Amino acid sequence: MEEKSTIKKVVILGATGSIGTQTVDVIKQLEGFKVVGISFGSNVEQARKIMEDLKVDYYVSNKEVGFGKRFENTQQLLEEVAPDIVVCAIPGFEGVKATIVALQYTKRIALATKEALVCAGPFVKKIAKEKHVEIIPVDSEHSAVFQLYEPHIEKILITASGGAVRDVPLKYISDLKPSDILKHPTWSMGGRITVDSSTMVNKLFEVIEAHELFDLEYDKIEVKINRSSFIHGIVFLKDGVIKIHAGKPDMRIPIAYALTYPERKYHSSVADVSEFDLLLSDVERERYPLFFYGLDMLKRKDDLSWRIALNAADELAVNAFLSGKISFKDIETVVRKTIERIDSQNIIITSIEDVYKTDELARSYAKDFIEREVQK
Repeated sequence: MEEKSTIKKVVILGATGSIGTQTVDVIKQLEGFKVVGISFGSNVEQARKIMEDLKVDYYVSNKEVGFGKRFENTQQLLEEVAPDIVVCAIPGFEGVKATIVALQYTKRIALATKEALVCAGPFVKKIAKEKHVEIIPVDSEHSAVFQLYEPHIEKILITASGGAVRDVPLKYISDLKPSDILKHPTWSMGGRITVDSSTMVNKLFEVIEAHELFDLEYDKIEVKINRSSFIHGIVFLKDGVIKIHAGKPDMRIPIAYALTYPERKYHSSVADVSEFDLLLSDVERERYPLFFYGLDMLKRKDDLSWRIALNAADELAVNAFLSGKISFKDIETVVRKTIERIDSQNIIITSIEDVYKTDELARSYAKDFIEREVQK
């Protein structure tokens, strides 16, 4: 009985996505962790396989697996299983809602849902502090900075791959199709995040995440391209020391660290020094205009309303692009117009309910702008 009490109970929210399935891979290798519940969207076959392999009894979905106990929502599941760790890997605004709920029922959030801090960072941090919940980042860049962090930081640097557009001549970028954009040069990820890597909206999210996680001003957060994705993060200390976190691009490593912190229990291949690629290059404004538009917005005003609009519009625009309704260039148009519309209203966010309402409003605007682009 004594040994059983040391088992960490884990719930994976978004279990059939890229981060979810890699979390399953990690837990299969680790001792002392038991997946007690999952949530998933439409991939019943993948969910069934996970539940059979890991002997999971509980799940949340609007689809039937055929065995186990199904709950209608995340709160019901978490109340039932009382997990030690919740892996938040639901993309989009649904992931924000799931994270807010999970904070009420667990001791640690392994956070892969970028949108939670982008759209509701102050509220997420406040609830975590009140409930004594650890937030451990799963993003490779934030995991890197988290591992390097100490109080004497001058600035940090997070890296970007540049996505599928990094070597495409500028004049051809606007004509790229979903099949072109989804060919990520270094990472294996889901559809939206792969597109967001090519617009670098993903990296804009990560700048905001770093600001929220590490309480750093935006002028202390730098972004550079590292083509191999070998460097994940760099911390510059006030005494002149530079600490670099590097390694092969494998999301299982930061996932494992978020689960086992402060220990390292996961085993992976260690790169040879000859594989190191430490070359950093500047991000081109002409190639990634939406990224720089967002940075300019952050310098002008860092309020939640436009950040919520950024996520809502990007989520809808990327889905429209992937389904062939709008062009790659139209993503930028939809996002900018939605942000400008929300920004003009001077919305003040004072509660998590305000976050939800502003998301709904931004989505209605984004949907309208998308329909206009389709009709052109």
